[in-house]
Amino acid sequence: MISQKHQAAATLYLGVKTVEQRLRAYLESVGGLPADTWQILTGYLEVDVYKRGEPLWKAGERSDKIYFIGSGLVRLFFFDEKGQEVTVHFLTHDKFLADVDSLHSGTPSSVSAVAEEVTEVAVFKPSVLKKLEAEIYEWPSLLRKVSEKSLFEKVKMRNELFQCEAKERYLLFLNYFPNVTNQVKAAHVASFLSMSQYTLSHIKKELVQTDFLRNRKN
Repeated sequence: MISQKHQAAATLYLGVKTVEQRLRAYLESVGGLPADTWQILTGYLEVDVYKRGEPLWKAGERSDKIYFIGSGLVRLFFFDEKGQEVTVHFLTHDKFLADVDSLHSGTPSSVSAVAEEVTEVAVFKPSVLKKLEAEIYEWPSLLRKVSEKSLFEKVKMRNELFQCEAKERYLLFLNYFPNVTNQVKAAHVASFLSMSQYTLSHIKKELVQTDFLRNRKN
């Protein structure tokens, strides 16, 4: 079900792989569901589309939903003591997104999640999560596997990034997120990579110059 609020934006996705198809492929990668059980899940599936700059949730509010990103880009951030945004993560298509602490404890989230481009998601609200847990025997186990997979991928990426020097860190970031630099401010990328905007700008100029010299030789 697509909310009326975002019906117009949703038309951008006609003719491409649907959120439901992506969700099914992802869940199959961690165990999947029997065909008849999958029909139960799709009966509760709600799809929503967020415009660029629109928050999925804000810091200080309880985040009680689970999202699956079918397409688009979401940035997680918080404000430090100086009032500066600190970007902690980016998520693109085929990723689950939730503030697990806020979801389970009911406490306010310490981070905000915002769409950095038009983003289509499957939304699992608290009432739906309870129904799925009651009606699908495999659901709790499947969610646990999703959580473990998501955490492993996040830790693996951050370990690889922050074992590198600044230039290698940026190049590795481009491998993980090839289109992010075209969608977000350089300040957000620099913040995520724990480097200054000056350092990031210097690296970009160096890479451009290297490509220019290589092209001249060829």
